[in-house]
Amino acid sequence: MKNNLHFTVTISVILIFVGITLIATNYLSQKRDEVFSSINLSLLENKEESIDISVEEMNESDSSIPEENSSVSNSGSSNDSNISNEIYEYYLAKLEIPKIGLSRGFYDKSSSLNRLSINIKMLNESAYPDEANGNVILAAHSGNYYNSYFGNLWKLELGDEAYLYYNNVKYVYKITNIYTDAKDGDVIVKRNPNKSTLTLITCTKDDESTQTIYILERI
Repeated sequence: MKNNLHFTVTISVILIFVGITLIATNYLSQKRDEVFSSINLSLLENKEESIDISVEEMNESDSSIPEENSSVSNSGSSNDSNISNEIYEYYLAKLEIPKIGLSRGFYDKSSSLNRLSINIKMLNESAYPDEANGNVILAAHSGNYYNSYFGNLWKLELGDEAYLYYNNVKYVYKITNIYTDAKDGDVIVKRNPNKSTLTLITCTKDDESTQTIYILERI
């Protein structure tokens, strides 16, 4: 009887030890992945935040030289110390894409919080949703990071809808074009200049050399 009890206790201790080891291993593995993700994100942010992007707009059916060519800087307009002072700043608008469960606000172009590293970024060339035939241009990270707000855009298809909430008005857009462009510092925006549009830009899934552009027209 004593031998059986001793054996049972020994087995119980071993099982508890194995359980604790597995939990600790999973925890350490998770923390390791978080650290590596943070390092990769930091490297990505430093790279992307320092790149000047030129946005060129052209008619979808026109392959000639674009009429507009303006410079966009992805660098933050303020350092991190200013972010804490403006953390309660109101969003300019909210982007919602029901199909992928995205619902996220974004700040005005002039805000120090309008940065890829912490939010969806409204590019300097962007119009506002209420501008006739304007083009709202938004960019965000893809991937699996904490700020990969456009990480699931790859699931979208032609005809899918997105909403912008701005000044108490809901603007409805539908995807009319999806295409990729080389990640070389330039973004070619192919849209109908006679339509009010929304352009979403992010890195292409599983392809570090290109970026994917989603063109949506207001309906």
